[in-house]
Amino acid sequence: MYGPSPAPAPRPGGSAGAIAVRVLLTVLVVVSLGFLAWVAMLRIAIMRRTGRDWALFWAQLVLNIACVVPLEQRFAGTWMNTAGMIVLLVQMAAVVCYYLIVDTRHHHAPALPPVPQTHSHAPAPGYGYGYPAVHPGTATTVPGPHPVPAPNPYAQQPQQPHPYAPAAPPPAAPAAPPSPRIDQVRAELDELSDLLRREGEK
Repeated sequence: MYGPSPAPAPRPGGSAGAIAVRVLLTVLVVVSLGFLAWVAMLRIAIMRRTGRDWALFWAQLVLNIACVVPLEQRFAGTWMNTAGMIVLLVQMAAVVCYYLIVDTRHHHAPALPPVPQTHSHAPAPGYGYGYPAVHPGTATTVPGPHPVPAPNPYAQQPQQPHPYAPAAPPPAAPAAPPSPRIDQVRAELDELSDLLRREGEK
């Protein structure tokens, strides 16, 4: 009731727009028989922005061009024409599989990576709004620079009692011994239990 509300579960595969783009690019690569496979790789490189994805895009583009050159009319009926077409079709299948896997994983990944703690102590277990309960055996601390304590300007002032402060609650009274009525009810229940047991044996 008072804690943070749980985040909604992500939909499998991302939003409707991401699914539409995924289907469109897959159809584009398959219908073009791999000639436009570089478009799917370019989308991955732009989407993820890693050096590895850019290297795969450029390598795939060079391979695509190398496969298209033997398909010219002057190479018709040669082994180079056949090899170019086979490599282009294999490349089409590989790019489609790679694109679908990477795009699906990208849209399933959490939006923000966890931020490491920069302070050397964990919050008290269950203390405050939004802090999960921390068990002593699972709490981890991250070493960091030790802060220099600032002087407390209120430390020199003597504390004066507040005139409207509520009085301290009286100490709790010791637990009272069980009343005779409880003992009487307990005895009656035992008698009833014995009676039912005897009736069940007959």
